[in-house]
Amino acid sequence: MPRDRKAARERNEAPPALRPFGVEAPEWARREGFEVRMVLNPRLYRCPGCEHEIRASTQHLVVVPRDAVEDRRHWHTECWRRELRRLGGVRR
Repeated sequence: MPRDRKAARERNEAPPALRPFGVEAPEWARREGFEVRMVLNPRLYRCPGCEHEIRASTQHLVVVPRDAVEDRRHWHTECWRRELRRLGGVRR
């Protein structure tokens, strides 16, 4: 039996727009010595704060130490907020 509706790829439509990729992180998330960006990535990552997965297409933070770019890590937003508190002083 034929389908009534066609998939987006069959209709030649663009996928729905996602939030901007790699935008500057909110003020509270920034810390001296780190580059912090808010991203929306198409693949799975593991958060170093909680060791749980950051699922594909989930907005999260990428934290890059300025003196060790290879130590870039993907964090859940709330896990990074907790880490900043642990390190001493997060602005709310």
